[in-house]
Amino acid sequence: MASPSTQARTLVGWSIRSISLSEISLSVARLVVRLYFGTAPPDPKSVREPCWLDTGAPLSVVPFHLHHQRLVWRPVPGVTMSWAGQPCDLGHIDFWLPTDEPPFLRGPLSLLAEFARSDPPGPPDRILLGLEFFLTHGAELQLPLPPRDGSILLP
Repeated sequence: MASPSTQARTLVGWSIRSISLSEISLSVARLVVRLYFGTAPPDPKSVREPCWLDTGAPLSVVPFHLHHQRLVWRPVPGVTMSWAGQPCDLGHIDFWLPTDEPPFLRGPLSLLAEFARSDPPGPPDRILLGLEFFLTHGAELQLPLPPRDGSILLP
């Protein structure tokens, strides 16, 4: 009998804060996953980039301040898009998922994303991890209610 295949599991955390609007108080939540971006397998001491998992975004987005002269990515020629009113180029970037199974990294995986040419006004945004990632890599999202963490499973 064949043994069941193991899946690589990556932690997805909840970031919840309360805000008040007039007489209403509500909770606002973001899902946070930490990924390694780069051109070679990252060292275990490398910094993981906190990303917002955005299930409403069809594509991932890498803000200008995060990729400009810092991350290596490959443009898709002739394709321009926009995000938050900013022009973007479409491209691919390699990344690694931290996992709970040896060798504790899964990758490199390719991520199709919009790369902003400038940042929108306001506080800097994080990388948005969109649904294209899940479709391309056959990943599964398990998301229990907070305070329990969720996980991304890769086959």
